[in-house]
Formats: sequence, C-alpha cells, structure tokens
Amino acid sequence: MGSKRKMTVSNSGPLIHLAKIDKLILLKELFSEVIIPLQVKMEVVDAGKGDGMADAFLIESEIENGWIIIDGNITDLEDIVRNVGIDEGEAAAIVLARKMKKLILLDDLAARRFAIGLGLEVTGSIGVLFKCTKLKIISNRDALDCLDKLARIMWLSVDVYEDARKTIEEM
Repeated sequence: MGSKRKMTVSNSGPLIHLAKIDKLILLKELFSEVIIPLQVKMEVVDAGKGDGMADAFLIESEIENGWIIIDGNITDLEDIVRNVGIDEGEAAAIVLARKMKKLILLDDLAARRFAIGLGLEVTGSIGVLFKCTKLKIISNRDALDCLDKLARIMWLSVDVYEDARKTIEEM
C-alpha cells in the first residue's frame, strides 16, 4: 500500500465521527501521521473529556500512541473565523494544511468550501471510507455499514448519503 506514508491534517469532525463508529483505525491504515493543531486537540480531547465523551478518550490514546500529532498553536484566526463563518479548530486546521501543503480532513461544508477555494485537497469521513474500500482495507459491506453509522451521528443530506452508498456499491 504505497499511499500509507502520507501525512494529513485533520479537523475535529472526522476524528470524532470515525472514533464514534469505532473506525478511527482507518486513518492509521491510510496515513503515517495525522497532524492536528492545538485548537482541534482542545475541541476534541479536552472539551470532549470534560463532557464525558468516550471518543475523546479514544482519540487521546491515539495521540499518546504517536500517530496523531499535535502541531503547535495556530494564531491570528479571528478574521477567518468571523469572515468565513467557521470555527477556530477548522480555521486552524485549514491554515496548518495550507502551510504544510497537505491533504485536509474536513466534514463541515463551509470549511470544505473555504479550503477548496484556497486550493487545498479536501476529503472527509465518507472520503476515508471510499479510500479504504478502494484499497481493500475494508469490504464494501463494511463500508456501507460504516456509512449507515455515520449517517446516524453526523448530518448528511439524502443526496450525499445516496451518492455515497452508490459509490461504495459500485467499487
């Protein structure tokens, strides 16, 4: 699997969504390292643990295992947050991905549009399922099961869900 050595930058959404469906490991299968800015760690782990969210503890253990890496604190995000209408974690992840020239994992539509507008390569939780299915890391049946689980925990339009289902079935 030649693509495994890639690094990626992630916002909190894909980490949380994949952890909630017990598939965070798919990121480890695809990427040598997942880089997150401090703001994302604070959103996902610190706030999540404060709320008693099991996925926060799971993500924290993968940070401790060393393949999810915190890369400093991105500052001066107020203008982006205010003007683009995305949160600080998303803005920090986008700035970091742009600085590192890396693929970014984002699920939020406004953040995805902004990142694409900056010329970044973007994928999200469903894109991870596609890539894992294509590389035979998971079966089509497992990918469809994951898609159904994602649809229960994150907002997906009917069109996005149906298109994703069709794409997986045709792989």
